[in-house]
Amino acid sequence: MKNIKLLSIFALVALGAVFITSCGTTDDNTPAPKPVLNFLGGSEFIDEDISKTADQSFKIGITANHTSNIKTFTITQSINGGAEIPLLDSSLSEKIIAEYIYNGTTAATAGTEIYTFTVADKDGNSTSKSITITNLGDPGLNLDVLTVDNDGATFKVYNFQGGLKGAYGITLGGSLSSTEPNAGKDIQDSTTSAETSSWPARWTSRNGTTFKKVSASSWASITNDSEIAAAWASGEIPTSFVKITKGDVYLLNLQSSGSYALVEITDVVSTAGADNNDYVEFKYKKQQ
Repeated sequence: MKNIKLLSIFALVALGAVFITSCGTTDDNTPAPKPVLNFLGGSEFIDEDISKTADQSFKIGITANHTSNIKTFTITQSINGGAEIPLLDSSLSEKIIAEYIYNGTTAATAGTEIYTFTVADKDGNSTSKSITITNLGDPGLNLDVLTVDNDGATFKVYNFQGGLKGAYGITLGGSLSSTEPNAGKDIQDSTTSAETSSWPARWTSRNGTTFKKVSASSWASITNDSEIAAAWASGEIPTSFVKITKGDVYLLNLQSSGSYALVEITDVVSTAGADNNDYVEFKYKKQQ
């Protein structure tokens, strides 16, 4: 009986040792949490890789948080693949960085600029995120910004099946009707006679102009010749037809000539019934 008790105790001790070992192994394999770091969005900030011209100011905003205190926050810059240059090396003792805004200016010459933001805790657990700015160099001329016509009215392209002007010429400026030459129609509503009861809010052109949809932030970030040409070169495949919704921003290659415009859709209005007075309202920037 005594031998049986000793064996039972030994078995329990052995089982406990296995349990303790297993718990230790699980803890050892659990990675320590890292800080969370995110870029601030919105038209005021850069939150993704972008092309900008020389000597141009910009803002990058971040927020960060961690389960334990953030001990360091650093920003570095690398030009054309060179060594990282410290721009900020700050000691902290906070779980949350509610908002930090870095104000920068691109270099005076063309190249590649990488800005890296890093937050870390006392144990060295860190998170880094980078933004690459492609410096285009000489910006060229600023784009002309047009929001209203000579009469102070906003720009509109109406349903082409109706009696109002359903085309617009960005190259020369001005609204155009169905009886006017196609050569001036960089934008035209493409409603067909079979769609008069269900207006599709769709654009095409009649002179070879093509379209590329870009991010909504492009309206604010594209300001000059170099930036608009770079945006067209890096965008998606151009198309001759686009489905329009409010807030869309489109690049236009006017008459496929290498002269560009940027259009923001400010409203899309579908009128009642089949009066064909539906319209798209817009504003635009173009090269001088």
